[in-house]
Amino acid sequence: MRALADVAAGAAAAGERDARGYDEREGEGHRDRRRDRDRDRDRDPVRFRWAVTPRAAAVAGLAVALLAGGVALRASTAPRTDAVEVLRPTASSTSPDAVGTPTAPAAPGAGTAVVHVVGAVGAPGLVTLPADARVADAVAAAGGGTDGADLAALNLARVVVDGEQLHVPRQGEAPAPAGAEGVAPPAAPSADARVDLNTADAAALDALPGVGPVLAQRILERRARGPFTSVDELDDVSGIGPAVLERLRPLVRV
Repeated sequence: MRALADVAAGAAAAGERDARGYDEREGEGHRDRRRDRDRDRDRDPVRFRWAVTPRAAAVAGLAVALLAGGVALRASTAPRTDAVEVLRPTASSTSPDAVGTPTAPAAPGAGTAVVHVVGAVGAPGLVTLPADARVADAVAAAGGGTDGADLAALNLARVVVDGEQLHVPRQGEAPAPAGAEGVAPPAAPSADARVDLNTADAAALDALPGVGPVLAQRILERRARGPFTSVDELDDVSGIGPAVLERLRPLVRV
């Protein structure tokens, strides 16, 4: 038994010596590696100053990944500002509003005059002329005077009046009454029924024979510059000549 104990003790002592030798060798190797690293650092201090440890590299990579993920998330949740074209429905030619709706004929404009031309002309009837047209224009629009027309009996330079009747006489025919060419003057009404030029509205003036809406508006424009002091001042209104003035004289007052 004692011999066995001595063998065991010797083995333990040998193992302890081997372990001590290993530690000493490892310690010397560690010291050698540290000495070599210190020598390299002294030789190239810049390389060792900028050396990045694996842990630092991992932290930097994680930070970059988090930053990229945040940018991508913000871009995906940002509201879109792309312009969207909205197509509006257009009215179809077959819509209910467009079917069966009659179109009213256009009425003569405020700048026109309708004249009834009768007598010795090529095409008697209604003619539509500009408001400042002359008797010569009305005769030409009605086909011109015939071979027997007595145009010298007319004042071809007179401005026509909307709604008037223009009679073109034949040679040897009695001239039109003095009140108007081809239109007999109306009977004079009582004094109370005459139209007051300073108070009448457009409708009352329009109702006067040979006036119409165009001349009625011109009378109102003349009155706006100052009241009428005499019926003769109607001669200041464009389109009212001596013949029209004589026709209106018994119908108006101031």
